[in-house]
Amino acid sequence: MATLPAVNYITDGARTEGEVKSSLEAWLSATKQIPGAAQVELTNTISGGSITPAGGGGVVVIDTESAAATDDLANIVTTNYPDGSCLLLRNSNAARFVVLKHAATGAGQLFLDRNADYVLDDTKKFLFIQRRGNDWYEVLRGPIRPAMPVVAKNVDFTVQKEDLGKVFVCTNNVTVSFAAAASLGNGFFCTIINHNYNTSTSVVLDPNGTETIDGNATQLTILYSGQGKLVVCDGTKLYSLNDYAVPRRVIKSFASSITIDATDGNYFEVGTLTANITTMTVQNLGVGQKIRVRFVQDATGGRTVASPGGAKIAGSVASAANQASWLDLMYTFDGNRIEGSWTQIPV
Repeated sequence: MATLPAVNYITDGARTEGEVKSSLEAWLSATKQIPGAAQVELTNTISGGSITPAGGGGVVVIDTESAAATDDLANIVTTNYPDGSCLLLRNSNAARFVVLKHAATGAGQLFLDRNADYVLDDTKKFLFIQRRGNDWYEVLRGPIRPAMPVVAKNVDFTVQKEDLGKVFVCTNNVTVSFAAAASLGNGFFCTIINHNYNTSTSVVLDPNGTETIDGNATQLTILYSGQGKLVVCDGTKLYSLNDYAVPRRVIKSFASSITIDATDGNYFEVGTLTANITTMTVQNLGVGQKIRVRFVQDATGGRTVASPGGAKIAGSVASAANQASWLDLMYTFDGNRIEGSWTQIPV
């Protein structure tokens, strides 16, 4: 283990020539441990989840055990580096992933940002760590750039804290579950995109347990073909932002009294009209915001739909059996009311 000589050690008149030479060698050895001190990179292969860098340099290139496609690195033995030393880590082969484990226990464990594992899956990625006592602590990682890797998914999966910034492109019916908000942490974000172009497929966002997304603990948020969401976490719950490409579709079961909440979306499909809707409430419609509500008569037809209280609506719902109608609504500042019109669709 190379340690720098104490301050004023060499200038002490009592030092012998041999002591001065020894201190200069110690100084040189300690300097070589500094990352970037013109030393050859140290190559270490994981063995049983651990490596022991030799102490002759500050840049450590890590390979997986037995050239495995992926391998966990839980501990870096501190024997050859004094307290306060720093190491720069990278993997040796882009095809062999090194998973740096957070707080795996034992001497030489790693404490990483966001309390999450970090994967070295590209030789351009690195992690800079410092020894503090018997453990290593992350100082920084790089390259320093927005980390938004795109990951394709065609089966159900769970979003974890190490997925910070990822863009998940879903190509099948997929339920996206989320780890507990406390685990994801305040400031976590990821993007979910539905890349299905078959209207029978959907992507469901399912918060952990009884936690909520957009204030909803039981109703799942559904993405249809061409839609995407930015999901953010405040440490206790989830929020979703930024639908794109097509209006956000919300299914409303038929009832004689229905409530349309504009914060849920901008396109609503109400279940088949098997009776009259006597009360319709529209809430949280912002000034200038538009929504469309679709209704379809049953095989009997003649069902009526009441207008929202105080609204000014042109036209009426279509009455023929199995006939569809669209109700377009907008809240106006001038008049401070909801205005809209019916469009009757030919059978």
